[in-house]
Amino acid sequence: MTTGAKTLRFTLLGPLRAWRGPQELDLGSRQQRTLLALLLVRQGGPAPVDALVADIWGDRPPARAVGSLRTYVSRLRKELEIPDGAGGGPRVLVSEHGAYALRVPAEAVDLGLFGRDVAAADLARAARRPEEARTLLRTALALWGAEPLAGLGGPGVDAERSRLEGQRLAALETRLALDVELGEHIAVLGELRALAERHPLRERLSSLLMRAYVLSGQGGEALAVHERTRRLLAAEFGIDPGHEMAAIAEGITSGAKAGGTAGVTGSGGAAGDSAHEVPREAPTAGTARTGLPATRPGLPGQGGPVGQGPGGSAGPEPVPDALRRPAQIPRDLADFTGRDEALAQLTGELTGASGREPAGARPAPVVVVSGSTGVGKSALAVHAAHRVRGHFPDGQLYADLRAPDGGAVHPAVVLESFLRALRGSDRPVPERQTDRAALYRSELAEARVLVVLDNVADPAAVDALLPGGPGCAALITSTARFSGLAGARHTHLGALSRAEALSWLRTAIGAERVAAEPEACLELADRCGGLPLALRIVAMRLATRPSWAVASVVAALRGPQRLTALGIADLSVHEAFRREYGRLPAALRPVFARVALLREPDGQFGPTAVALALGVPSGEARALCEELVDRSWLESARHGRYHVHGLLREFAVSVQRDGPGPRSDGERPAAVLFAPDGADPSLGSRSLRRPRGTGEGLAS
Repeated sequence: MTTGAKTLRFTLLGPLRAWRGPQELDLGSRQQRTLLALLLVRQGGPAPVDALVADIWGDRPPARAVGSLRTYVSRLRKELEIPDGAGGGPRVLVSEHGAYALRVPAEAVDLGLFGRDVAAADLARAARRPEEARTLLRTALALWGAEPLAGLGGPGVDAERSRLEGQRLAALETRLALDVELGEHIAVLGELRALAERHPLRERLSSLLMRAYVLSGQGGEALAVHERTRRLLAAEFGIDPGHEMAAIAEGITSGAKAGGTAGVTGSGGAAGDSAHEVPREAPTAGTARTGLPATRPGLPGQGGPVGQGPGGSAGPEPVPDALRRPAQIPRDLADFTGRDEALAQLTGELTGASGREPAGARPAPVVVVSGSTGVGKSALAVHAAHRVRGHFPDGQLYADLRAPDGGAVHPAVVLESFLRALRGSDRPVPERQTDRAALYRSELAEARVLVVLDNVADPAAVDALLPGGPGCAALITSTARFSGLAGARHTHLGALSRAEALSWLRTAIGAERVAAEPEACLELADRCGGLPLALRIVAMRLATRPSWAVASVVAALRGPQRLTALGIADLSVHEAFRREYGRLPAALRPVFARVALLREPDGQFGPTAVALALGVPSGEARALCEELVDRSWLESARHGRYHVHGLLREFAVSVQRDGPGPRSDGERPAAVLFAPDGADPSLGSRSLRRPRGTGEGLAS
């Protein structure tokens, strides 16, 4: 990093401004400042020229757009660069392989400082230091102005502004959850009310507002929030509120029927829930008597009582051990259809009905459900768990190991949650993870408990969470196949067949509607690639618009923006892919983005084509493909042949178009590359055949 870059400072969480030391810099015209903003939000990542042109001017750029872009770059360099006297090239605003990048330290940009403090707050929360986490979040939020990128415009800025606003809102929600957890629920009621009114469909805010009302002794107001949100969700999307809101409402009404006040246990949503990925079931047995639900497993912010209920009540009485049977499995989906073979395999493995070993003589079975993002792993696991819950009378534990920010939840946090569910919130929990794991296994040694671990990224993270008692079982979902998890049974999910997709559509939008437009429904299943997430998004839209023809929705999926069309409310196929792509090892991301564009005449490709595309030996190409298969980014129906789901291929095109990563002339984004499987790898990328008219203008 050059000395000049180290003295620069930028703000973009309000108006875009820049300083060198104490002196503010002149950033030029609106479009020139827009260019700088688009580079800053990439935080050092390269921005391809064609992507910048589209982000600044949209679909109809001027004839000399690239020339204008170079002029803006030249003017910005005059402000940002300091001549080093050695005649070297630019050190701050650099060009590489048809892209521009801004090389400044992360802490030189307020966005980088914001991200640093939010990440530190996440670590503090995981370590159960809520006061420290709240202080860090307050510092991070103080960096914001009224509107990010204020005064700038264009398609790229509009998209980035929306993304940044989402980051600010998520951080604000977490800070408010910590305020509630730390007993300041009355102080934040006004702020929560205003935010919930501004974002009425954001369930996390509504849940926090309900929680604050209950803690303040205003159960009636909390029920009003629940009813208002329920009506809005039903009108907009045809769905009900998720687990946390339903559980709070049930706690209030059950407390009223008992003739007392509902107690408050735990903090609940300190880390929040993603709305409607899988709705959560209301608590039973030992948690049904509390006014607020037990905290969702896998997220920080749990604890014992945080204050007294109205009238001086100290909350619910301890539940006897004989009644403490956690029932944490999320609510089953009413429209679950298909997957009969996989479901039979799962239930057989979990209950011992598969006949591999007699019940009681076998170790606790561990079953892994793998598959690509959006393929329905969690829905299948939840459905199977409900099918077999009768075999586990001592309880069912559930944890989502993916935090709301996409990171992994620490096993120590999940262990604490499980121990409190099994032993009661008034019993102490060891500080060290090894001690927690030992106590957890002791609790389950003679029990019959089902443990569901959802969205696991790393097999090492689950070792401490697997039960050891022979009467228990563990069900894991992950995009990875976990081939190294000893003794595990595996079920890998692919896309739904046409018949399964049509059957699901009949349940979701009505058999009469499918019968009225059979060809359109067949094409809809094909356009969604049999991906349950895509089908659910389209079905949600159709269910709330009964007058729409199915064919009209299909028409919207025929264009090049199919991924963009597959989104509604908080559900988005592209966003789901992007989130999981960020969890790939950095070295594998450009590999997938490149090989996903390969396709030979049979729709698949082999290691030779991959070797040509990547410029590596065939053996290394095969190893890379197999690793992507293990992570469910590629599929392999037979040895040495690979293919990519059509929606994932479109996502790869968007990655190549929008970054990240430098490219050479022969690595133009968005073009599907073809190679004969018998081509000679020594010929390099020249063996690849590509459509005409895909030349690339390079950045200066």
